[in-house]
Amino acid sequence: MPKLAYHGTPHIEKVLREGLLARCAVDGEGNTGTCPHVWLARTPEDAAAFGDVIEVDTSFIPGGFEDDEAWQGCYHGGDIPPERLQAYRERSRG
Repeated sequence: MPKLAYHGTPHIEKVLREGLLARCAVDGEGNTGTCPHVWLARTPEDAAAFGDVIEVDTSFIPGGFEDDEAWQGCYHGGDIPPERLQAYRERSRG
């Protein structure tokens, strides 16, 4: 089973083409570049609050979310390349 996380963005075409770029992260005050990271959500529903949802293959990241109860986390290991991304399409749970 793949190890997945999710990312919400209003710029889905650009992200799918260029990847998730850590330097584009926005901090709590709306500034870009102050703390390079990629924000990831545990579920597509959480990511959807931030725009179109991208499914992220995180199998290259050791471990998982820092806190087992956390709904989101930040990856500080650099960019996530486009080959690890795809537009999320809801799957039936049946």
